[in-house]
Amino acid sequence: MPEERCIACSGCLRLVSERLVHVIPYFNNDVRGYVTTYRCEQCWRTSLAETRLRLENTKDEIELESAVTVFERQGVILHEFKRGDPAPVIRKMLSRMLDLLESGTVRLSVGPLKPAVVLEDAAFDMEQNEKLAEAAYDAMYEASPSSAKDCFDDACGYLSKAIDAAKRAGLEVDMARLTARRDHIISVYNSQFRGIR
Repeated sequence: MPEERCIACSGCLRLVSERLVHVIPYFNNDVRGYVTTYRCEQCWRTSLAETRLRLENTKDEIELESAVTVFERQGVILHEFKRGDPAPVIRKMLSRMLDLLESGTVRLSVGPLKPAVVLEDAAFDMEQNEKLAEAAYDAMYEASPSSAKDCFDDACGYLSKAIDAAKRAGLEVDMARLTARRDHIISVYNSQFRGIR
C-alpha cells in the first residue's frame, strides 16, 4: 500500500496526514478572492467560521463568484449560480455548502499528486508567457496607433496562456494574479488606446 501523503496546514503549517486535512474555501487578501486551502484538525473550524462570516457580510458579487469557483474546481456545481440567481440566493447556497463541510457530509479532496516534471513544465510556461505579455504591454506604449492594438492582443494572448499554465500547475494565487493583470491591461487599453487611429 502506498505511503499516505502529508499535507501542510495553511494555518499553522503543521504537517498532517492527508486523511485528516480539511479542504475549505478561504479568502486570500493578496488575490482578493477565495482560494482552496488546507487546514488541520486544530485550525479548520476557526477558518471555516471566518469564511462563513465574510461570506455573510460581503456584497461583492465577484468575491461570491470566487467562492463558487472553489467548489466548482472540486466538481461541486451550484445550479443557482449557473442560472444567474441574485447574490442573496448564491450567498445562501454557499452558506449551505459550508454547513455540509462542517457536518462532514461533504468533504473536498486535496486532489491528485501531479508529477514534478508536469508542474515544472507548467510553471516554466507560465513564467515565459508572462514575460512575453509584459514585453508586449511595454511595446504598446512605443507602438504607432495602428500597431498598438496588435501589441495589446499579444499581451492578452500571452497572459491567457500564462493563466492556463498556472491552472495546469494548480497555482491558484498566480492564476488570480495573472487574471487581475490581464484585466488591468484591458482597462488601460480601453481608456487610453481604444479609438485611436
